[in-house]
Amino acid sequence: MRQSRVQIQLMVAVIQLLCITLACVLGYALSREVLIIPKVVLRLPDVHVSQSDLWSLVRIFVTVYLGQIILSNVILRSHGFSSLRRFGTEYLFYLFAYTTASLYSFLATTINYDPQLIAAIGLISTVFYLLAMMMVCLVRDRQGVLASVWQPVWSLVRRLLSIPGVLAIVYFLVPLALGMAFTVDRDVANRITQIRIWFNPVSASEWGLKNLYPELVFEQPVLVRQAPGDNANLYVLERVGRVYRVPFPVGTEKELVLDIRDQLGEVEVENGALGLAFHPMFAEPAGRQFAYLYFTDTRPADGQVNRLSRFDFSAPDPAARRATETPLLVLQREGSGFHNGGSLEFGPDGYLYVGVGEGVHPRDQEAQTSAAVLRSGVLRLDVDEGAGNLLPEPFAWGSLQNYRVPADNPFVDHADIRGEYWALGLRNPFRFSFDPATGDLWVGDVGSTVWEEINRIEPGLHYQFPVAEGHHPTGRSAWETLDIPQQGPVYAYEHNAYDRAVIGGVVYRGDRYPSLQGKYVFADNYSAKIFVMPADQSRVDDVDLIARASQYAQRGVSSVAQLESGEILVTTLGAASEPSGEVLVLVRAEEADVVQREDTPTVAPADYDEQASAASFAVNCARCHGVTGDGQGPDASLLGVPMPDLTSPLYHFQRSAEDIHAVIEKGGAALGKSPLMPPWGEFLQPSEIDHLVIYIQSLPDKHHRH
Repeated sequence: MRQSRVQIQLMVAVIQLLCITLACVLGYALSREVLIIPKVVLRLPDVHVSQSDLWSLVRIFVTVYLGQIILSNVILRSHGFSSLRRFGTEYLFYLFAYTTASLYSFLATTINYDPQLIAAIGLISTVFYLLAMMMVCLVRDRQGVLASVWQPVWSLVRRLLSIPGVLAIVYFLVPLALGMAFTVDRDVANRITQIRIWFNPVSASEWGLKNLYPELVFEQPVLVRQAPGDNANLYVLERVGRVYRVPFPVGTEKELVLDIRDQLGEVEVENGALGLAFHPMFAEPAGRQFAYLYFTDTRPADGQVNRLSRFDFSAPDPAARRATETPLLVLQREGSGFHNGGSLEFGPDGYLYVGVGEGVHPRDQEAQTSAAVLRSGVLRLDVDEGAGNLLPEPFAWGSLQNYRVPADNPFVDHADIRGEYWALGLRNPFRFSFDPATGDLWVGDVGSTVWEEINRIEPGLHYQFPVAEGHHPTGRSAWETLDIPQQGPVYAYEHNAYDRAVIGGVVYRGDRYPSLQGKYVFADNYSAKIFVMPADQSRVDDVDLIARASQYAQRGVSSVAQLESGEILVTTLGAASEPSGEVLVLVRAEEADVVQREDTPTVAPADYDEQASAASFAVNCARCHGVTGDGQGPDASLLGVPMPDLTSPLYHFQRSAEDIHAVIEKGGAALGKSPLMPPWGEFLQPSEIDHLVIYIQSLPDKHHRH
């Protein structure tokens, strides 16, 4: 009898595992065609899960469900369909298993988290469970059809309305809530990605990154540049609309040279100051100290405007420079704020190249042609208005002035394409650069839900968007029929959980990194990974990961630059809630200070006195930060700013010992943080601060409540 019972349990378990496997496969197909969660109920982003990731997801669900089946059989001492009551109870086990598998795939893997797919798996597997129980009622228990349908449903409803059922439903909602938070709150996205990184560490490399200016922070820096003829300074463009000049290679202060913050409106999503380029004759005595800025303006009530403007940096101060603004492009666009492009580069020919995204156009049907708008491509402009070049054609969707169209642009005689275009068919050319040796133009084209592209641009070609992304058709039709040659990317990579937004880089031609000579160095914004690939091939299938720039999801790498002296620089946007952006330099691994910080705990020195450090914390820190460090001190509510939870592992995941030491020693104001944090370096000895840092790093083990 016992053997028979075990056999039945094994057979039922196999059926259950087949059901969850089939639910995953069918859910994958269904979620591609149908919105399981309607947008009127919940607006979620489109996310793509590859077929290889699907089978990884199947393995996760099958493994978790196998554990659930074994556990429920041991606890309940019967198989899943032995009775209606047993069925209802096991469904609660199923919900916990389903949610656990969802959370694991979301937090601990590189699989894209698709709430629609997860919801489809849950819906289909529930239907399978119900159908199986209904068949048992109909065949084994010989109940009528109505009873066989009604009784399993009622049994399920009753269990869900019980206290364990309510708890199961609350737990079931957790992955959905996290998925929503991930899409709307970038600080939450940062923390979730940090957890993913912890589970999926980057392998060791000969390269790393070092903060070029450890005493400085920037507010969302999107670009770092040197002006022609000025190798003693760097210019840092902040997305919020400021340009700073900082001494190079060493600097402890930044000088504000331009501030256009009040011209931008709301700076969020993909808006703000996006591109900066200096005139090639910036340092010439004849004087063309011009800087060109590409930025968005969300203030107009009838929709966003994208601008390309010139500013004269020979003016004596930021206000005077701002007053010299000369507009070149003013482009009306739809109001979503996405896909603006933003890259600006002067080419070897002296012309200005401008990247514009597919979102840069009004919604009006009349604006859907390349003869009417400037979008989805690379433009080539003569900002010096040389003789022999052409005045811009009339333009209905904004204004075009203060430049000419080079007469040798590939489309100047094309009836259906404006003469400003150099190339078309790019979705969002956010960053591009010229190869210093060959003059080739390399573009990182930010993709949609599946593919990211690296393109080598040739004049007069169409780079296939929206018909294709990567080397794969999208199923979308072309906006217009253009009789021009098409070209695919040199390299394309498929999205995973945190590699999903390419940042175009540079072909390295310096002497500082001999092993990178002739290779294209680029990055991914979300994961902040730095990659290299050959630059002498027409198609590349594999790239090398050499470093990770930061731990910030969606606030990761914003640009990769190459200096004349040979250094490769990387800007990171930093956190959304506070200025924490950095300018990093690529260095040998042994010199790096941007590392997997969780793997390098601080070792207490021999003279460390934990009791004395605890007393120092209680006297100097506890009134604001709380006795345990949880941010709930008696004065915390009076300060008007949230206190960090020093007991949280995630707090320390984001910050090294050096970060904590700097804010204690120098205070918040010196680092671009809250001025309410005083500079304790004036009152505490360096060794006392060192010991206080060690004590603060020990707080999660002492007080964190999991």
